[in-house]
Amino acid sequence: MSIVRPLCVPNILKPRAFPYRALSSDAYSPPPRAPPSTSTSNDQSQYPPEATTTTPLLTPEQEDLLKSILRVDHAGELGANWIYRGQKWAMDVKGDTETSRQVESMWDNERHHLKTLSLLVAQHRARPTLLYPIWQTMAFALGAGTGLMSKEAAMACTEAVETVIGEHYDDQLRELAPLLEKATATGEAPHPSIPLMTSILREFRDDELEHLDTAVEEGAQKAPGHSLLSAIIGVGCKAAINVCGKI
Repeated sequence: MSIVRPLCVPNILKPRAFPYRALSSDAYSPPPRAPPSTSTSNDQSQYPPEATTTTPLLTPEQEDLLKSILRVDHAGELGANWIYRGQKWAMDVKGDTETSRQVESMWDNERHHLKTLSLLVAQHRARPTLLYPIWQTMAFALGAGTGLMSKEAAMACTEAVETVIGEHYDDQLRELAPLLEKATATGEAPHPSIPLMTSILREFRDDELEHLDTAVEEGAQKAPGHSLLSAIIGVGCKAAINVCGKI
């Protein structure tokens, strides 16, 4: 499956700076400092309060879809946080301060994702995956293991994981599209939480693809056994997504 790479400004290796680029996820996790004059198409001010505090009336099938998406994405961000935690631990043990800083930058991005998705899960009363302890242990082991192997292996891990996650976010955006289209067809405005959630998933997908590009630039494809390592990690990620969506 091909991923459509949007044209966007890389933002993972540098802190937010003025002029500030407002993000949809700021509606849930606003930055500590933002210019009062900020106004963009993604500005959180375009969403009414109920977009972040209430949940829409949906059919049972639509509700199951929404909760499954949030459960999987929440589990995915938990996993990503523990992968980066493991990679940073490995780089610190090896004394590779430069790679440790790069991993920390990407990890900081994932912490923001996790905080936002935790709030979305609570808002829409979605049940988090029951496999969290297992997922946490496996994710840390994957990050630490590839990090101890080499910087290139750690980046190959990031490349493989972010490829799967980017594709999965695209799949979810296609699944959510009918909820917006149906409201448009009937002349009714969709519940504001749905377009906000869609915009956030698109934002997070773009972030993950930035991580992927960074991993490639930092030598992911130079890792020994790159093709085999990527294939194994990719299959494992897809299996985890399928399981977490149900359990």
